[in-house]
Amino acid sequence: MTTGLSVGYYCDQCSLYNMYTLPPESGDAGRCEHCGHEHRVQPSQDALNGGPLESCPQCENLFLYQRKDFPQQLGCAAVSVTIVLSSVAYAFWHFPAALAVLVLASIVDLTLYHWLSDVTVCYRCHAELRGFAPNPEHGAFDMHRAEEYESGH
Repeated sequence: MTTGLSVGYYCDQCSLYNMYTLPPESGDAGRCEHCGHEHRVQPSQDALNGGPLESCPQCENLFLYQRKDFPQQLGCAAVSVTIVLSSVAYAFWHFPAALAVLVLASIVDLTLYHWLSDVTVCYRCHAELRGFAPNPEHGAFDMHRAEEYESGH
């Protein structure tokens, strides 16, 4: 059996982030630790045994995507800091210094990209599924599909 399987999700009632491991160590899997709301957890036996995910264990949605397991807010902050640093370097030391800042940021980004693992995310409930075997049917984020879920179609 695969170890380290976890599901992070936002509660339907209080909208706060929760996390549980699979297989459930107690009967609290899917119970919001903030408000106590019960969520029905439906992981497939294949996924629990190390096979790829076919559907979201939180909402049973079939459409999932993969991304790097890195906080998006931190990534946006890193890009913003790089823009400011390269602008300051350009203002004081001209183009070579600004280019050096951008090259250094690119090297750090490339290193993180290869070092970080992937996380599978559900389009419908935004659950983050960690530790599961990758499913080749779940590609990168698709803006069109995400907009369909956000608009309710």
